[in-house]
Amino acid sequence: MHKALRIDPRDNVAVVLTELKKGEEVLINTETGSIQLTALSDIPFGHKIAMSSLASHDPIIKYGEEIGKAKSTVEPGEWIHLQNLYCERGRED
Repeated sequence: MHKALRIDPRDNVAVVLTELKKGEEVLINTETGSIQLTALSDIPFGHKIAMSSLASHDPIIKYGEEIGKAKSTVEPGEWIHLQNLYCERGRED
């Protein structure tokens, strides 16, 4: 089974520690136990995986801080990347 790292207890995403293929299982240790997820798509090494369901515009938390918001509904095990995340910080419009 592959592993992912949850950096801060407030995080709702984890960082995968190996490249994942769709359908592979991943284990994430938390302060209250562990979470087992199935990768819903291929996820490159070092990228983020959703630990829980997120609704459109829900904050995405990594390092205990909001790094963006979900563009649409995100399911546990889904790859978090630029196609499903947006950030309002630094916008000039």
